[in-house]
Amino acid sequence: MIRNFLRVLSALVIFGLLLVPVAVSARGPAHEEVESGSYVLEVGWSSEPVIVGQPNSLELFVAKKDTPDEGLPDITTLQFTVEYGGVKHRYDIVPAEEEPGAYTASFIPTREGQYTFHLTGKINDEDVDVSVEPEEVVAAGELAFPEAPPDTKALEAKLATAQAQTQTAQTLALVGVVLGVIGTGLGVYGIMKKK
Repeated sequence: MIRNFLRVLSALVIFGLLLVPVAVSARGPAHEEVESGSYVLEVGWSSEPVIVGQPNSLELFVAKKDTPDEGLPDITTLQFTVEYGGVKHRYDIVPAEEEPGAYTASFIPTREGQYTFHLTGKINDEDVDVSVEPEEVVAAGELAFPEAPPDTKALEAKLATAQAQTQTAQTLALVGVVLGVIGTGLGVYGIMKKK
């Protein structure tokens, strides 16, 4: 039953996203430019707004400061780590097919809130250690159509309540069985004692 619910929920979210027009520039509207040595890195999400549970990725463009429109190809020594709520995970950066200097790393954000993109390593011989907080991840909410999917946190709370109630019911059933056995034993004992 939960699997069917999750399938329906996923279908609703995907359907809702198909109806949301997203106008973005070549490298996205909310990308942040950061400088590292003699290089400039443009960092952001590949798809905005960023929706919980929907595939997305790092969108990275690397260029020299003096030629910011000419991307640097073959940046293979950078490492990309996503951080959220004290949890970190490293993803591989791969060249994007669109243009030299463009890179990507795909993943699925599974919680609402602020993520941090951390890039470390080297560009040519220069050390890089850059952190960026891109646009926040949001629930489908008002973007979903025809209706918003249920809030996952509310569903988790309801599931926890249902599990607790099930445990209580199982405990009461066990107590009932034990008392029934004791009652039956006392009844048999009473009958035997009368004879």
